[in-house]
Amino acid sequence: MSLENDNPGAAATATGAEIDLALTPEYRLRREWATSAWFALDHCDRQDVLHICATYLADLETGGPVMGDLLGTLTGDALFWADCAPAHELVAYGTAALDRLRRIPLGINTRKRLFADLWKAFAPDHRQAFLASIEKSGKGSA
Repeated sequence: MSLENDNPGAAATATGAEIDLALTPEYRLRREWATSAWFALDHCDRQDVLHICATYLADLETGGPVMGDLLGTLTGDALFWADCAPAHELVAYGTAALDRLRRIPLGINTRKRLFADLWKAFAPDHRQAFLASIEKSGKGSA
């Protein structure tokens, strides 16, 4: 981050010290936090940065329009295709998508939504059997 980008409305002739004096304490604090976050991310491993940013952006998600799909055609096309596709195609694309998503840094809430949607697809007796098998094997304990 540079000072020129911090306050684009400042007069072109103002010095850095004059600009700093004109900023409110709240703005200066926000700028310091942003600078610190930028510095920290810049010194993290790229995969960690991707995971941190993906998690944070997922937490900010509002459920509104998806960037790059402004008209909703991508989602609409996917829903239409999924309604028309035979089961074997849905399984092939679904498992390929899940395998790909496993390697992409996603926030924990996004992963929970995926898991919850998969979980809902199981009948109650299959859910119970799965939970019982985990408890029996001891792999379900934290």
